[in-house]
Amino acid sequence: MITKVKLKNWRSHSDTELNFSEGTNCFVGPMGSGKTSVMDAICFGLFGTFLQLKQKKLKLDDILMKKPIQKNKAEVIVFFNVNGDEWSVKRIIENSKSTAELRKNGELIEGPQTTRVTENVEKILKMDYDLFTRAIYSQQNQLDMFLTIPRGQRMRKIDELLAIEKFEKARNTTRSVINKCSSSVKEKERVLETMSVDDNVNKLETVKRELLDLNKKEIEMNDKLKRIVSKKQRTMKDVSTLKEQRDRLQKINEDDKKFKALVDVTRNDLDKIKEDLVDFAEMTMEDLKIEMRNKGEEIQKLSISLEEEKIGSDDLRKEYVQDDVKIKLIQEERIPKLTKQLKELEDIEEKLKKEPLKKLEKQISQFDKELKKKQTELQKATVKISELEQSVEELKSAGSSCPVCTTKLTPAKKSSLIENNKKKIKELEDNVKSLNPEITKLENNIRDTQQKINESKIMKNKLEELKDIKKEFKLNSDELKTLKAKLRVFENQKKMFEKNIKMIDEQLKKLKERQEAVKNIINKKEEAEIKIKRIKEYEEYLTFLGIKREKLSSFSPSVLQELENEYQTALKIESEITTHLTNLSSLKIEKQRLMEEIESKLKILDKYKIEIKKIQQISEQLKFLETGLLATQEQLRKDFVLAVNQAMQSVWEELYPYKDFYSIRLAIEGGDYVLQLQDSTGWVNADGIVSGGERSMAVLALRIAFSLVLAPQLKWLVLDEPTHNLDRNAVEELGTILKENISNFVDQVFLITHDPSLEEAVSGYLYRFERQKEKDEPTKVTLVSEPLG
Repeated sequence: MITKVKLKNWRSHSDTELNFSEGTNCFVGPMGSGKTSVMDAICFGLFGTFLQLKQKKLKLDDILMKKPIQKNKAEVIVFFNVNGDEWSVKRIIENSKSTAELRKNGELIEGPQTTRVTENVEKILKMDYDLFTRAIYSQQNQLDMFLTIPRGQRMRKIDELLAIEKFEKARNTTRSVINKCSSSVKEKERVLETMSVDDNVNKLETVKRELLDLNKKEIEMNDKLKRIVSKKQRTMKDVSTLKEQRDRLQKINEDDKKFKALVDVTRNDLDKIKEDLVDFAEMTMEDLKIEMRNKGEEIQKLSISLEEEKIGSDDLRKEYVQDDVKIKLIQEERIPKLTKQLKELEDIEEKLKKEPLKKLEKQISQFDKELKKKQTELQKATVKISELEQSVEELKSAGSSCPVCTTKLTPAKKSSLIENNKKKIKELEDNVKSLNPEITKLENNIRDTQQKINESKIMKNKLEELKDIKKEFKLNSDELKTLKAKLRVFENQKKMFEKNIKMIDEQLKKLKERQEAVKNIINKKEEAEIKIKRIKEYEEYLTFLGIKREKLSSFSPSVLQELENEYQTALKIESEITTHLTNLSSLKIEKQRLMEEIESKLKILDKYKIEIKKIQQISEQLKFLETGLLATQEQLRKDFVLAVNQAMQSVWEELYPYKDFYSIRLAIEGGDYVLQLQDSTGWVNADGIVSGGERSMAVLALRIAFSLVLAPQLKWLVLDEPTHNLDRNAVEELGTILKENISNFVDQVFLITHDPSLEEAVSGYLYRFERQKEKDEPTKVTLVSEPLG
């Protein structure tokens, strides 16, 4: 019995724990609320897989909870009792992999390898995944699966349920192998027939004799080749010795010519050197070295003096450079800049003289007074125009009395007053028109004068800034004069340094030229001594070459030529024999290949004869196997039908409370299965005239019988949405059976339904499943009821 299951992050289940008992345990809730996921988890916990995973519609990562938060680890624990022991199997999914552990009464038995855990669970339950899904687990909407299978296909489906289809597959495979054996025999017989008419097959002995003759010829030719090779090697050794003597003699002659030429060249070089030494013939080598040393000391002293003069000149030049930079700065930057500023100062003073600031301020005051006067006149005229216009309007609307003084107002007087007011308005408007340009002109004058005042103030401030320009100009002019005077002194000093440096350079040049001449004479004297020594060595070596030439006087070119001819003859014969041997070898290989080919064909002939006989024997044995498989398949069907009918009959008597159908069976009609009920008229098909309730009890009895026959050791039954295609009466009858009768055959039932009317059928635990999918909420499970006691 399964006692409990725990789920963490499994599909829509965040953290769900469910207890189970004997009897009918029920999951009720709407579609998509996570009911079937619990049974998938139980199946996965026990066997490491479930239908969608087995069919590869899902991957391991798809099982992990993804909403409302993506999880990276899921866990399933299934608790069950077998023979008084409490077992638990735990499986974890993480990183696209799963691990597992199996415990017995709390003690770890196996793990973490999932296959080992699954093997142990199968041994404990005496059932694997395939048997569980066939015998115990009625998958979603599949309770009446048998009756929904079209006639003609039920036997194949039941064969798959019982795994009998394996015999059919084996029989088809056997027939295929028999056909292949027949094809193989025919092919080999065709090969035998083709080989039997091959002429080469009968020439084996002839080819062997030809091969033997070729081997003898090859031995004779190899012996001849050895003799000629030996003679060639001896001749080649003599030729090599004579060639060595010839080469040595040639080398001696070449060296003699070369060293005689070297003596002549060296003597010529020595004569030229002596001509160069005529002017220094009286000076010894010691005198030359003393003069060389003295000249070196004089050069060193003059070099020191020259360096001191250059340092003095450089120091003077640095000081000169600094003053020169100052002169350029004053002449090119300061004086031009100050001259420009002085000009700007004069321009400002001239402008301020033409338009003094006080005069401008007085002008703007006058303009301002006149503007205010004109603006006042304009304002008064505008107000007066408004009053007169109002008076005209009042007069127009007035009756026989004046609206102002209430005196009698005749039409003539009224008209006269209106005309008089209009005339005044016209005069005032003309005055306003003349005032506006005058006001605009005054405003422009004020703005222009104000701008001049601002400019004058700016120039006055600028004038203050430029007050010290004249003083600064004088200071820079005085400094420029002082620097130019100092510069003339520097120029004189620089010329003196340059004269001294030039004089010392000339003295050094003469000393170095004399030193170099003495050095060349010393080198030539040393070179002359070396060449005299070399001439002596060359002459000694020429004497040595003459002695070696005397020793090689016995060499004869004619003897060398004769031996070389003998060597070439031996080479030609060797080549001819080698070519003949190569041809013999090729012919021998061809004969050997032909002999092996004939022998191979003869072996194939013998082999094919044996193989044909063996294949024919195997084919006969396979035919017996095919017949046996067919007989076994038929017998298994009969045994299964007998066992199922016996189980169904015992179940039917308990499930069906009425007497109209008193028997049930699984029969074979027209080569296919039919589910039948028996009444007083005989056997009728369950998918024929019977009612929905009678049909649902029939298929339930069939499902229970499958469970009892295929898995008698476990009295479990899983019904996932069994009310599919059932009417209301059939659903009520199914509920009654699950509540009152089914416990006589099955210890534990798992009922998954969205039909709340089946809640009355629960004798174990009842759970309600809810989930708001539109909000991506996880499954919420509520315990509705639990078994009494």
